[in-house]
Amino acid sequence: MGSVVTLSLRQRVLWWILAIHAAAFGFEFAVFGRNLTRTSEQESLELAGGLVGNLRSQIRPEGGLNAARILGWEEWNRFEDALILDGNLALAADGAVVPQGIALNPLGSSRRGPEFDATTVYSNMYLAQRTGRAVDDVAGGRVLPIDMPGGVWGTCWYRIDRDQGRTTRLVRTVLVLFGVTTLLIAATLYIVLRNEVLGPVARLTAAARRVASGDLEASVEPPAREGELRELARAFNGMVGEVRDFNSRLEREVRDATEQARAAEQAAMAERRLAATGKLAAGVAHEINNPLGGLLNAVERLRREDLPPQKRAQYFELLAGGLERIRDTVGKLLRLTPRQSTRAVLSLSVPALDAIGLVRHRASRVGVTLTISDGRHSSDSENLPDELARTLAALPGVMGDANELGQAILNLLVNALDALETRGGGRIDVVLRSGYVDGLGACVLLDVHDDGPGVSREELPRLLDPFYTTKDAGKGTGLGLSLVHSVVIGHGGRLELGSERGRGFHVRITMPAREQEG
Repeated sequence: MGSVVTLSLRQRVLWWILAIHAAAFGFEFAVFGRNLTRTSEQESLELAGGLVGNLRSQIRPEGGLNAARILGWEEWNRFEDALILDGNLALAADGAVVPQGIALNPLGSSRRGPEFDATTVYSNMYLAQRTGRAVDDVAGGRVLPIDMPGGVWGTCWYRIDRDQGRTTRLVRTVLVLFGVTTLLIAATLYIVLRNEVLGPVARLTAAARRVASGDLEASVEPPAREGELRELARAFNGMVGEVRDFNSRLEREVRDATEQARAAEQAAMAERRLAATGKLAAGVAHEINNPLGGLLNAVERLRREDLPPQKRAQYFELLAGGLERIRDTVGKLLRLTPRQSTRAVLSLSVPALDAIGLVRHRASRVGVTLTISDGRHSSDSENLPDELARTLAALPGVMGDANELGQAILNLLVNALDALETRGGGRIDVVLRSGYVDGLGACVLLDVHDDGPGVSREELPRLLDPFYTTKDAGKGTGLGLSLVHSVVIGHGGRLELGSERGRGFHVRITMPAREQEG
């Protein structure tokens, strides 16, 4: 058996177009061929018969002519010129023919040019009147006798607008051929494309939509005919199978990677907290050791039996003051120690002041000035001026967990100190104030600004990514700002960063205001 030749889709469509054109033109030429092959002589004879028949029907019994109906004949648009004379013709002395009866110009005589030879036309019309026979080639036209049962009534000269008539009919025929052929091609191609292209493509599209929606079990039935679309359907089914297998592998890998990332994040968070605790240890030890030294000195003095009562009372006051200072330092540390989260309406100044108190010693040791401000008044002392203390206490409350917010603020201060410590001094300003923010309404804003080296604008968007750090290797985990961002977003607030290389670093925490419970 011989091999079967399989045509491509493009070849099949081209074959259908050629076949339809050939069939359509064959049919249309069979129908209109007679009109296309008619000669000018046949057209002239047909028009002449119609003209004579029309004139005969409009001749009155008494010999007159119904001019109105003749002028209204619908076929005059196929003539270029015409002249109708009755038989009342006379010869002048010079032999010229002179009409003395009816002389009708159906198309008007005004458009005749100076080349029109009326004498020749009249002479030949006189000849046709006398002989009763037609005369050809008269001034580009033809003269016909109009014979009636009683004899020749008169004559008619006419000239046909052959070019215009044939052109009009040729254009009309071409348009008909084009229209019919176009309709046949369009109808056939629609049927062919619907069965061989549109249907399979629609099924392929529906299956692709199912896959896009997550249904990886979708498939499409390949067309029965061999060709591009059958191969496309097979390729689609194979692709879906590969995607299904890849998706299964990817789900497993993502699940494993997520578990590893969570474990690494938890370990890194613990490392971050331990690192922060280690950095605070020196400050806390200093805050406790200073009063402890005084306490030990007071105890030694109190052991003396000869100590005057007034001095003894003074040393007891020193003991009480030192112990109170130690209790205050331990209290700040405990308020920032991780424990079970409990949220309530609180003043953001409380965790802010606790965090400042825990890093103040380190700031002093590395030559950093640490201030707190309400936007109008500021202080770098642990004992706030009365006016500033009242302003901070009067700030609107926020809904949150004091421990988590304190750790977030502490992380910001530690990051700023890390940046300034490499330079050997600087300034950190903490500003607490109220304001109105679009989308959040009344808010409490906390700004932490340092005059350190800052970061480039290109690095700024990446600082909130976990594990991204600008510190030297081994000196940072990249979780400080990520932790702060997580805490602030979890409290319904916003975190904004601003910096330029060499122009310091600015962080703003925006928290929605809440009425404090009375």
